Amino acid sequence: MEDLYHEELLEAARSPHNRGQLADANLVSPPVTNSCGDSCRIFLKLSDDKTTIITCAWEGIGCAISTASLSLLSDRVKGVPITEIQTWDDATLWSWFGFETFSVARRKCLLLGLQAVQKLLQ
Repeated sequence: MEDLYHEELLEAARSPHNRGQLADANLVSPPVTNSCGDSCRIFLKLSDDKTTIITCAWEGIGCAISTASLSLLSDRVKGVPITEIQTWDDATLWSWFGFETFSVARRKCLLLGLQAVQKLLQ
């Protein structure tokens, strides 16, 4: 079963979703970089009442884990209330890949996009 999740991670890294700019974004993050050099920018379009993310796009460079995490995150935030997204943590992202944990060294790669989205929504 773990091989299936590894394959999902690799597929998300090979063919990331929602990569690129979003012309009608309400919110755009400045470039966010972690200590290993992975970086991203987040583009969000919010609902008219500013309570829900309608769509998300991203630009960035990084390892397979940060790319896969950004890809899945950009899919999963769509239609989700901002208040719910603010409660997401590393365990939320680990569960998307079927893992209970990531190594400390890879944790920052996994969380890069989520931290950028949460900061942008503050």
